[in-house]
Formats: sequence, C-alpha cells, structure tokens
Amino acid sequence: MKKLSIGLMTVVLLAGGCSSASKPANKQDETKMSTEPVTLKLYNYGALTPEVIDQMFVKPVKQKYPHITLEVVKLSDMPIANIAVSGNEMDIITGWGSLLDQFGNYKLLTDLNPYIQKHKIDLSRFEKSNLEGIRLQSDTIAKGSLMALPFGYNYYATFYNKSIFDKFGVAYPSDGMTWDQAIELGKKLTRMEGGVQYKGLDPEGIEKVGNSLSIPYVDPVTFKAAVNTDGWKKAFELTKRIHDIPGNDFQITSHGNTVKRFVKDKNVAMLAAPEVLNSMADADFDWDVAEYPSFPERPHISGVVQTFVLQIASNSKHPEQSMQVIQLATSDEVQTALSRSGIMLSTLQNEAINKNFGADHPLLKNKHIESILKTKPAPYVVQTRFTKARGILEAKYKDYAAGKKDVNTALREANEEIDAYIATEK
Repeated sequence: MKKLSIGLMTVVLLAGGCSSASKPANKQDETKMSTEPVTLKLYNYGALTPEVIDQMFVKPVKQKYPHITLEVVKLSDMPIANIAVSGNEMDIITGWGSLLDQFGNYKLLTDLNPYIQKHKIDLSRFEKSNLEGIRLQSDTIAKGSLMALPFGYNYYATFYNKSIFDKFGVAYPSDGMTWDQAIELGKKLTRMEGGVQYKGLDPEGIEKVGNSLSIPYVDPVTFKAAVNTDGWKKAFELTKRIHDIPGNDFQITSHGNTVKRFVKDKNVAMLAAPEVLNSMADADFDWDVAEYPSFPERPHISGVVQTFVLQIASNSKHPEQSMQVIQLATSDEVQTALSRSGIMLSTLQNEAINKNFGADHPLLKNKHIESILKTKPAPYVVQTRFTKARGILEAKYKDYAAGKKDVNTALREANEEIDAYIATEK
C-alpha cells in the first residue's frame, strides 16, 4: 500500500478514551498489569506503510500505555526464517491472514485463546467472515487454535473512469451487476477512438475472478493440486470472454501494474479489483466506484476476504503487554479511526463504525462509498505455503487465452505441474 496523507491524527484523540468507552465485555483488569517500561518489537510484514503503523499503533499506544514503546521491524530487515533464530525475538507480528501458514511453518505463532479469555475479549464483536478465516487458517497449524485477531480487511469494487463513459454516451455502471452484465457494458466501451484503444473492462486476471468462487489452488489437507475443477473452469471461461472482446485483451500482471494501466494509461473504463484507492491520488480524471461484479448464484459477493491480522510471536518475552497493544488496536476507538481513514474496512460488526467508512479520506469525498459497503467478501479459502501454484495456473490460462490449449487440457496440465512442484518443495 502506497503512502498517503489522510488526517489519521484523529486516532490519537479517539484512542485516549479507550478505557472508558470500550464495551465492558472487552475490558481487562488493568490494575494487575505491569507498568514497568518495556519495548515491544512489532514485525511489519509489508502490509501497511510506516505512516499507517505510526498513526494506528505507535501513537495510540504511546498515549494509552506510556510505559510501552513500539519498535517497528520491517520485512526487508528481517526475513521470517531469521525470527526463529535466538536473539531475533519479536513480540507482535502484523500481516495478511493468508501468511499465517508461513509463520506457523517456523512455529512462530502463539495461540491467543488463553489471552482472549484472560483479557475478556468479546469475539462476537468481530465480523464473522474475517474471524472464521483466521480460525480455518489457524486449524492448519493447531486444531482449535486462534493464532491471530483481525484488524482490518480489503474491499473489492468496480473503479470506473467517468470520462470514458461520458465520451461514448454510456450510462455509468450500477450496483448489483453480474459478471455477464459487466461484460456487456464493457463491450460498449471497447473501441478505437482518435488513435487510442479504449478497453471496457479489466478484471486483473483469473486469480481475482476465481476469488469470488472461493476456490483453492492447493488442497490444504492433502497438499494436492486443486485446480482441475468446475470452479476454475468457470473462472477460466469467464475471464477469456472478457479477454476476447475485440480490443479488450489484457496482460495478467501484478496488482500494482494493473492499477497503473487504469490510472496512468487512462484508457480502461472499468477496473474490477481489490482496493486501489492509494493509487487514485495520481488520477487526473473524473472517477467513481460501483459494486464489484458478482456471479448470479452469489449476488453481492466479491473476492475472498483479505484480512490484516495481529499475532503474538511465540518467542515474545512480553506476551501480556503485546496482547494489550492488540486489544487497543481492535478497540472501538481505533477501529473507528481506521474506518474513517478509508485504508481498510473495520473488522468489527458495528454499523456506527462501518457507515462512516472513508469519511476522513479526501479522495472519497462525493464518491459512491455505499457500493463498497453493499458487497460482502466471499468465504475464506485456506492458504498453503505453496505460493508458486498461482503462477503455474496463470501460465496455463495464458496458453488457453491464446488458443494454444483447450480449457480442459490447460487445467489438467496445471494440476500435474502443481503436484510436481509440491513434491519438489516437500
């Protein structure tokens, strides 16, 4: 996520009232907690910028717990494997929930259940899909464990260039569109005009389309390839329909490069993708957001929930104080500031907090934010450490899109190559 200035100082003022405003069920008996000065190491696995870490964690902690100092350690300064080496102990780990398997592989995570009970944390406050995703991923490490708590999560939306719609006299996209409707709208906007090839719809690639169906690359129980399925066949065929619109071909690339096509090239009418807001600061055209396209059998469902989580490292020397920091980060006050900032959606089931999403973000002024809140994330899919499976599948999609292979052959070969890759990794 790129750096952005969004007036996050609000969180410092809000966090000051945490002890009095939090729900009783989320309080702890702080009279027994040590107030001896302590420095906690917070490992930032690249999901948030230093600015956001400072505003959402460092400053609120300094105000509420002046005896606790947070020292941020970046991924570039400490690979995961090195944390397991004596002398490199961490206290709090931040990152995406899909990375739990990687930290669990090095036995770096602590089951939070005992701390949740001791600190009387009310888990019913959390949005169910985020918490359930963490439970499922935690089960792959230790049955019945809860290795993290959710802090925030990404949203999906259809970002669209109003100028292109206006240029061709086409009505803006509406909320509740199915993929079929989005494709038909994309056809109307895909044309050559003034030497510029305008593209009507960019879905990024098969990964994002497949996310809406909650389909895995690798079975998390058997560790066998799981791509030669009806679900991935549907994702392949739908993505190719978009790709085959004359003039609408696109390259499968990184999320950042896809966003660049939309913002810099200014020839993409609709980008259906996870959050791209931080990149929109560079957009010099009129844009807005609509609800993410969905499958008819899954109305108002976007991609798999992408949860940002907070964990206690298993080698932490200060687990109690680490839990205090996590509890503060998931308090109503800090979550309110997170929601208003527009960085992520809050993981709390709190309508008052969620309805003010993006209220403090200048780029979201007068935007159709309601469309973001209408969509719910798809059920979580357990991730494995075999991350190269995605690249193998995408390579086979390219062969299929280019007409080199039929869909059944492409998926069968992808399954075989992923199994071979897993065997080598094991």
